[in-house]
Amino acid sequence: MEKLKKPYFYYVINSAGICLFSYNFKKDIEMFQRDLFSGFITAISLFSRELNEKLGLNEKYGRLPAIPLNLFFEIMISYINPLIGVLVVEKKDIDKDMKDFLNESLKEFSVKFGPLENWNGDLRKFNPFKDDVKKIFKKIELFSFQIPKMRDISVSNYILDEDYLVVIKEIDGKKSIKEISQKMNKLLDDIKTMISDLLWRELITLSEKVYEDDIFEPKRDLFYLIRTKNLDPEKEELELTEEKLVEHKLLGAIDGFKTVFNLSEEFQNLSIYEIKHILSFFLSKGSYIEKVELYPQIININDEFIEELTTEDLVLSYSLENICDGELSLEELSIKIGFSIREIKKILDLRGKHVFYKKKYVK
Repeated sequence: MEKLKKPYFYYVINSAGICLFSYNFKKDIEMFQRDLFSGFITAISLFSRELNEKLGLNEKYGRLPAIPLNLFFEIMISYINPLIGVLVVEKKDIDKDMKDFLNESLKEFSVKFGPLENWNGDLRKFNPFKDDVKKIFKKIELFSFQIPKMRDISVSNYILDEDYLVVIKEIDGKKSIKEISQKMNKLLDDIKTMISDLLWRELITLSEKVYEDDIFEPKRDLFYLIRTKNLDPEKEELELTEEKLVEHKLLGAIDGFKTVFNLSEEFQNLSIYEIKHILSFFLSKGSYIEKVELYPQIININDEFIEELTTEDLVLSYSLENICDGELSLEELSIKIGFSIREIKKILDLRGKHVFYKKKYVK
């Protein structure tokens, strides 16, 4: 299963090379030594800027956006004069959300602590910013298909402005974050900020996250739901909207082997957002579907299909023959051989009945 992407370390450094703030997202791994690391970042950023000035390039091109550490890790860098924001991440996890987090958190730091000309050197001033980092990252973690639901708590005990109260009125346990933003005619990012804050205050819960590599197994209540609808399909088609009919068919296609991406290929009339929205809703109910991990075992080497494979797929196919013994999950296989779960599943699906799967339920 695809896991939530998280950075490793976060730093805010001033123009003098002093690390003002740091945060460790991976508590089991020790951070770089603050002074040594901040000095390194400042020096190499300064060198890059001076080099570009000598080449006649403007300041925009003189700012170093990233530093590769090795094949797997990278240092992401953001600038708001006189501050430098730094994020240590795995290269495979770098995406728009990670860049947005770095830029937004640095901007928030700049706004919160303002000009630092008169700062007395006491680093304890910046310690409270760890709560802001958590809140901003929590917002980045949100998916637009997730469905907020109010907790059984009175909001009268909280000081909330008018916009928050309007959002709360729209939260009904059915509408997604995206649908709420559309209903209110507000930017999605603004609604996510408010939803994140309500989540931080523990006033709401959110439906489960769903990823494209997730695989779901139907549970008893889903069988009952589908069976009831199938007893009189003609009547059902008359009573249900087209949207509900498609939802019913999607739920019926869940078999404990297809990934969410596989389902999106089968139901091309649904966007990946719509599929995740439906699955997130029923997953959060608890008694309809559950996540499973597949452990594939190739039980028969059959080369009939290899003529259709590209060279890269052929390399993957031979690699899978050597390690698919039922002991490694799809995720573990992906890490071990460097191919995505989607690519691995594609080759295994082509092998069809020659692949046997063991299953483990994800709690």
